Amino acid sequence: EQLTDEQASIDFIIASDVVFLASMMKSLFDTVEALFQTSKGNKPSFILSFQKRDAQDGTDSIAFTTVDGVLAAVRERGWTIECLAWRTVAVKKEDETGSVKDDTSEVFVFEIK
Repeated sequence: EQLTDEQASIDFIIASDVVFLASMMKSLFDTVEALFQTSKGNKPSFILSFQKRDAQDGTDSIAFTTVDGVLAAVRERGWTIECLAWRTVAVKKEDETGSVKDDTSEVFVFEIK
């Protein structure tokens, strides 16, 4: 066991902006699954803040994690997901010419169990 009894008694796992690339999600979810399995008592809640970055490619983005990708990965593991909050935020984006412009993006806060 890697966790002491005190460390294994957790209520929340919190992660913010850690799965913007699609290749990052499996490793994160594998780690969360290990924490779920070793947790003493109640299964903790995983609070995930996620900024949508797939605007150009939409839900078919290969590089960026999509909202649909998060939902599918959660359901594949038999977990539940609830959107606790969602909002549009101001961001700076570089266009194809290299110019930086003001834009918006969506940020979600999910609770996963």
